[in-house]
Amino acid sequence: MSGSRHNDHMNLKPPFDRITIESAKMGGRPCIRGMLMTVRRALEILATYPDRQELFKDYPDLQEEDLQQAVAFAATTVDGIIDLHFDAA
Repeated sequence: MSGSRHNDHMNLKPPFDRITIESAKMGGRPCIRGMLMTVRRALEILATYPDRQELFKDYPDLQEEDLQQAVAFAATTVDGIIDLHFDAA
């Protein structure tokens, strides 16, 4: 690879198709739809906002499906049994 930069980008397949992993973005941590929002941060936001309307007012780029996938993704990783179904892009 002379002179070219290698940018690893992985798209997850359903049920985690809104979760993206890019080695050059957010330290390779799972993010929401390629945004600079990690799954972890989405979970922290979800935990601190009991009112969804307020959450979406403060974070208009987030969608309900993003939050649902973040929770499901986290739940599957707790036991270390997640099958990520990578699609190299």
